[in-house]
Amino acid sequence: DPGRTQQFIQLANGWMQGPTSTAEEQEFAQPDPELVVYLTFDDGPDPKWTPQVLDLLQQYHATATFYEIGYNVKRFPETTRQVAMSGNTIGLHGYYHLDLTQLDYSEFYLEVQENQEILENVLSEDPQLLNSITPCLRPPYRAVNQTVKNITEEMNYTLSFWQIDTEDWSGKSSEEIFTTVANAVMPGATILMHDGGGDRLETIHALELVLHELTLRGYSFAPY
Repeated sequence: DPGRTQQFIQLANGWMQGPTSTAEEQEFAQPDPELVVYLTFDDGPDPKWTPQVLDLLQQYHATATFYEIGYNVKRFPETTRQVAMSGNTIGLHGYYHLDLTQLDYSEFYLEVQENQEILENVLSEDPQLLNSITPCLRPPYRAVNQTVKNITEEMNYTLSFWQIDTEDWSGKSSEEIFTTVANAVMPGATILMHDGGGDRLETIHALELVLHELTLRGYSFAPY
C-alpha cells in the first residue's frame, strides 16, 4: 500500500527527509564506506514474500543474507535460485527449523547436512550460484549451548547471530519495526528480519522504510 508507506515515512519523527525515496535523493545520498550494515532474513524461502524482499533490495542496490530452511528450499527451489541470482548469500537455518540444543549428535548432523545438501542440489544447475552459499549457521530460536558450539565448529560452520532483532514475527507494525532499526542502527550491525514463517506484509512495509532511511544516512547493505 503506497499510501500507507508514505504515511509512515511522514510520521517517522523527523528521521525522513521526504515522503518518498526519489532518484535525486538516492543520487545525493552517497554511501559512506565506513557505514555498512548487514540485513538478514530468516525462515524462507517463501514464494510470496521473498520476491518482494528481493525487489526492494534491488531498488536500493542492496544485498543481504538469507538463512533458509531446507524444507522450504525443497518446496520452493526457484525462489532460492532467485535469491542467489540477485547477488545475495544464503546461510543455513536447519532443515526443519529444530532447536539444535535438543538434538543428539546424529540428529544435529542430519539437520544441518541436509540443509546444506538441498541448497547445493537446487543451485547446482548453475555452478556459479553455489558460491552464494555461506558457511554460516543461524540456530533457530537463537538456541545455543556448548554442544551446539562444538558440533558447529567440528562441521566447519560459523554460528551467525545479530545485534538488532526487529521482532517482525511478533505482530509488530511496520512503524514499530522501522523504529527499532532506526534507533539502534550502528556501523557493522546485523539486522534480523524474516521473509518466511507467516504473513510478512508488515516486514515488507518496514523494509522499504529501513532501506530508504539508512540510504539517506549514507549506509550501504552487504551480505556475509
